[in-house]
Amino acid sequence: MSGAGKSTLARRLAAWGHHAVSADDYDRLCGWTTLDGIRVTRPDQLDVGWLAAHKWRWDLARLDEIIAEAARLDVPSLWVCGWAANALQLAGRFDAVFLLEIDHQTMRARIGDPRWGNDHGRVGDTLAAALASHTRFVAVWRRCGAVTIDGTRGVDTVAEELLLAALRRSDRYA
Repeated sequence: MSGAGKSTLARRLAAWGHHAVSADDYDRLCGWTTLDGIRVTRPDQLDVGWLAAHKWRWDLARLDEIIAEAARLDVPSLWVCGWAANALQLAGRFDAVFLLEIDHQTMRARIGDPRWGNDHGRVGDTLAAALASHTRFVAVWRRCGAVTIDGTRGVDTVAEELLLAALRRSDRYA
């Protein structure tokens, strides 16, 4: 969800030597599309009507390229930190899915911080849309088996918990 710390976490994991990418920043992976999947350019102001007619999506071919590149490089793990409207349909491409869970207060504070990396949540109706979808978003990902991590804590603590949760999962399946 917006403000959970996905991009910050990707930077921290990368700084610690892990192969991690922020999906929003990764070349050609994310973009706005019509409901039919046609890529469009986002207007400067987003209102409820535009948001209802468009979705932030991952490009399937580009995601597969990123996964294949990590396999070619023989990296021990690839961390794709991000979300998109079609993420649930693509979750099967990953060994595990983690949900950085935050509350409304944390979401508002982080999105309102001037150091926030993008304008989602600060333009048009994007904050209202993010807050309105919060409860359903969490419920859907929990039902799908996402491992929940408390995203309200500091980035080092969140990164450590994420790595430990991934290790526990891999031990279960080894």
